[in-house]
Amino acid sequence: MKNNRSDHIFLKKVSLSLLSEGKSLRIKAGGYSMFPAIHPGDIVIIAPVHNQSNLIPGDIIVFRRDSDFVLHRLTDIRHRDDNTFYITRGDSSMNEDKPIAADKISGVVTAIETRRGRIRPHRYKIHYRRNRLTVKLIHSWKKLLCEIRLNW
Repeated sequence: MKNNRSDHIFLKKVSLSLLSEGKSLRIKAGGYSMFPAIHPGDIVIIAPVHNQSNLIPGDIIVFRRDSDFVLHRLTDIRHRDDNTFYITRGDSSMNEDKPIAADKISGVVTAIETRRGRIRPHRYKIHYRRNRLTVKLIHSWKKLLCEIRLNW
């Protein structure tokens, strides 16, 4: 069976449906947006969110964005008028995501199983701060290398 875009969309819809029915998921991480907290190949355990008021900055949440779903760290909760907006960012991302409404949040990461089988807690703010510095250093290094190559 070929892996194609329609298969991925179908699996995402089924996953979001299961979360909305109150079931937990175990999925394999595939990207680097949450590196180093979540490595590609790690298994992420996601539980449904029954009450958004239980979420706190530092949680890794799953939310819907268009036909996709995203797994990023909750960095801030903002209240404007009668609305609550959630601010997220991938640990390897340079910028915050657009604010999301509570109805877009589908789940929260409760555990991460590494390739070695260990389970790490999902809240780990030291990784976030250290990774922000690491990402900035990597981008600066890449810029410097690019400049050096252009001048040679």
